[in-house]
Amino acid sequence: MSGHVVIAISLALTGLALGWPQRRVIARFVRGSAPSTLAAGGLTALLFLLLDARVHAGFVLCALCALAAVAVPLAFVDAAEQRLPNVLTSTAYAVIMAGLLLAGAAAGHWHQVCRAALGGLALAGFYLLLAMISPAGMGLGDVKLAASMGTALAWVSWRSLELGGFAGFFLLALYSAMMMTAGRLGRKQNVPAGPFMIAGTFLLLLLPRPA
Repeated sequence: MSGHVVIAISLALTGLALGWPQRRVIARFVRGSAPSTLAAGGLTALLFLLLDARVHAGFVLCALCALAAVAVPLAFVDAAEQRLPNVLTSTAYAVIMAGLLLAGAAAGHWHQVCRAALGGLALAGFYLLLAMISPAGMGLGDVKLAASMGTALAWVSWRSLELGGFAGFFLLALYSAMMMTAGRLGRKQNVPAGPFMIAGTFLLLLLPRPA
């Protein structure tokens, strides 16, 4: 059995195992029923495997997998409660920055570390501006989430940051339009942005990298 297969299997099993603590975290913030352990763990395992297929093994893969492990509960909680708990957004930022700092130190790619940090601040600043313009549509939780998502995207390139930020808005707009067309969403109803920010980020991370 090749080393890459062993890594892939290990990541899949780790993702599945994380489903149990993830469900407990989600249940802490969700008033209704939390998703099953299999749903949370299965989604995490899938993200781990997709990241493993796209990113070379090392600190960057570890950082992105750690971000994914926190992003899954964030998406579930925001979808159910329209809130992004500080403890989770702070953890997401901490794990991605720590992982990328280690990656930069190991490879000497400090320019990427600086770009990632600046990109996270830039995307968070943009969301802060939106929150100030429309507090009802965008909250500070989205601003804090944007910091970690922007950091991950900017590590790849400035172009990825632009496209990843746009992808989140596009997915949010597409979903809202579909729900309004189906009569399941009113014009004044807010849709939580967090799950779409996360989806847009990982979509860009998993697609072929833009030039």
